[in-house]
Amino acid sequence: MAMDILHSSGDRSNLWNRNFSFLVIANLLLHAAVYMLFPVFHHWMVRQWHCSDLYAGGVTAVFGISLFLPGLFNNYLVDTYKRQSVCIRSILLLALISLAYPYVEHFQTLWLLWMIQGAAFAVVLMATGSTLVIDVTPSQKRNQANVCFTWAGIFGMIAGLMGGYHAETLLTFPQLTYCSAFLSVGAILLISMVTVTFRAPLELPLLSFDRFILFRSLGPGLNMMAVPFVLGMILSTIYDSFFYLCIGGGFICFLFLKAATVTRADGRLLVTIGQLLTGAGLLVLYYSDAGIHLWGAGFLIGLGAAASISQFLFVMIQLPLHCERGTGYHTYQLLWELGILLGVMSGKWTAATPSGNPFIVALVVCLVGLIAYQLAVHRYYRKQMERRKI
Repeated sequence: MAMDILHSSGDRSNLWNRNFSFLVIANLLLHAAVYMLFPVFHHWMVRQWHCSDLYAGGVTAVFGISLFLPGLFNNYLVDTYKRQSVCIRSILLLALISLAYPYVEHFQTLWLLWMIQGAAFAVVLMATGSTLVIDVTPSQKRNQANVCFTWAGIFGMIAGLMGGYHAETLLTFPQLTYCSAFLSVGAILLISMVTVTFRAPLELPLLSFDRFILFRSLGPGLNMMAVPFVLGMILSTIYDSFFYLCIGGGFICFLFLKAATVTRADGRLLVTIGQLLTGAGLLVLYYSDAGIHLWGAGFLIGLGAAASISQFLFVMIQLPLHCERGTGYHTYQLLWELGILLGVMSGKWTAATPSGNPFIVALVVCLVGLIAYQLAVHRYYRKQMERRKI
């Protein structure tokens, strides 16, 4: 049955057609390729360039800020040139920059390459999730497609972090960059096999907020950043690969529970449960971050983060109008990635202060995110949806 779906490339009535399946797998590989470099790159900077943990964390955050650099050009790029080509060339640039890192001799060059790689990753996110996925899925299933595509990226992130932390003890830094580039090439091959309907180039202004930021979704998006921010702080603090496997286990457990539920849970309840479970995991880490306590905390954080992500993603997919779908989804993508990388920098900064504890700071952010959703964001979402019915 699964093979029949994968081979039905021309059947656009199926969500899991050949084209969409290739894009989902490519997204998983791409996120694994990028995120396996984060822990490795950080430790390499500390060893090779004699940077402090705090400074290396700041460099990592630059990647997140660089995601916004190409934003105003997004619409021009994908409607003036072939979308598939834009995506493939951006991934190729990602891979080549990864291979170049071991040969960099000047710190300024390292900063420049890291920024270009962040910008290229942003173009790939936009060209895949906000454009190609929409092109290859039927209109009535695009919300479902965005959800599946998002979870593929999240699992790719977890796989990349696990692989990076584990492989760092077995491979040299140049060898790890080869692994990252190899995964990127796999994503390129899959995307090159996607069949996309030809679109004539359009004459568009060079700069536009289309496929960049949807301001109507910005409030919920900033609130959503509490979830990846907490994950980023944990990423900057815990280097146990099995811990991230436990987080992934929490994600999978939630998805099974969600699939077994007939009716959708109330949004406020979902975020409350999610943030409280995440908070419980952070409290466990505060008191003990070793052995079974570490792994149990990972599972709680994964389960809680998955519940919160599910509701925030639902809100940010529902808010855009039909013609704004790509822009709305890319807003989610950018703020998710930025949240993780700002969390990494904040985690390093907190750990560098004499009395700072990243787990307590993460817990505070988690609770603030919960309060903001309950008092403001959920009401805002309901009001926007009610206006649309009028």
